[in-house]
Amino acid sequence: MSTPENPSSASWTYRMEVSPTGQGPTNPSPGPNDPIVLLHHLVNLQNQTLDVLRQNLEVNRQELELTREIVQVNREQRARQIAELERWQNGHQRVLDASRDALGRLEQVHAALIGEMADYVEENHENLVDGDFALSDFVDRFGPRLAHLNTMLAVLRPLAVMRTKPEG
Repeated sequence: MSTPENPSSASWTYRMEVSPTGQGPTNPSPGPNDPIVLLHHLVNLQNQTLDVLRQNLEVNRQELELTREIVQVNREQRARQIAELERWQNGHQRVLDASRDALGRLEQVHAALIGEMADYVEENHENLVDGDFALSDFVDRFGPRLAHLNTMLAVLRPLAVMRTKPEG
C-alpha cells in the first residue's frame, strides 16, 4: 500500500465527491465573457468574413470579365460604324461638300432659335410658371422645331467631318 512516506510504490488515487443532494458537482457553464467562448466567436466571425470576401472577389472578377466583353463589343461596333461612314463618304463626295455648307448654316439657325427661346422665357417667365396654357404654347412653339433641328445637326455633323487619309 502506498503512503506519503513510501513514494517508491505505485500510486493509485481514487477520488469521490459527495454532495448533499446526491448529485455530483456541476461544472459552471461558460459565460458570455469566458475567453474561450469569445475566442470561438471571433474565429467564427473571421471565417464568415473570409467567406464573404471570397464571394465578393468572385463577383468582382465576373464584373471585370463582363466589362471587358462590353468594351470589346463597343470597340467592334465603333470600328464598324467608322468603316461604314468612310465607305459612305467615299461614294458621296458631292453630298459631303453640301453637308459641310448646310451644317454651318443650320448651326446659325439653331443658335438663333435658342436665342429666341431664351428671350421668350425671359419675357414670359411669370406666365410660364403660373399658366398651363402659356407653357403648352411655349413647348408647341419651340419644342418640335428645336428637336428636329437637333436631329438634323446630329446627322450632318459626322458627315461634315470627313476623314482625310494620307495618300500612299
